[in-house]
Amino acid sequence: MGSPGSFASPARVVQAIRIRVRSFGRATGGVSAVEFALIFPIMLLLLVGIIELSNGVDNWRKVTLLSRAVADLTSQGDKQNPMTDAAMADILRSAKLILRPFDTTNVKIVVSALGVDLKGFSLRPVVCSSAATDNAQARATGPASDLSVPQGFQVTGTRYILAEVTMPYAPMLGSALVNQLGGTNGRITLTVNTPWPTRGGQPYGVNPYSEVLLPKGSPCPAPVT
Repeated sequence: MGSPGSFASPARVVQAIRIRVRSFGRATGGVSAVEFALIFPIMLLLLVGIIELSNGVDNWRKVTLLSRAVADLTSQGDKQNPMTDAAMADILRSAKLILRPFDTTNVKIVVSALGVDLKGFSLRPVVCSSAATDNAQARATGPASDLSVPQGFQVTGTRYILAEVTMPYAPMLGSALVNQLGGTNGRITLTVNTPWPTRGGQPYGVNPYSEVLLPKGSPCPAPVT
């Protein structure tokens, strides 16, 4: 070093900087910590995404099972036709047990008995009777303009049951993203509609197909011949 008050030459300063840079390049201390700090947010995001996806799929699966259960139980009818209010209430109430552990407070269930008249209404089914949970609206009787007769039921005179279930699903995280993807108030509405062949009930008039009448319902009108 120079005497007090003197300054190092530019060459020595450059040389010292080079030594420092080379030492920094060869240093490995703290590399793992830096790598972990960079990767951890990505790992955490993947973990949360996997948990959220599995939870959502499980909820959707249970809504599907609920819709199938309501359609199947209703299609079997009751000891009498029309079904009693008590029998219908038992079906709607017991079917919700399928959704556990998910909250069933806002689940809406509409179940309808439908008839097919291809000559009179083409592929639009006729709502003959309908029932719903207290927080939902039963379908009005008559041709259903928003429905289409599914494959396998497109035979005049056929009677079948349609269960419609909707349930709001609120993700644990990412409510703002859900709104951007079309959700409302951070929720996605899960909707499952299940048509089911009639298994109980009785035929009416000249139509050979059995029909289940829901509470306070009437038989479907005879198909146009």
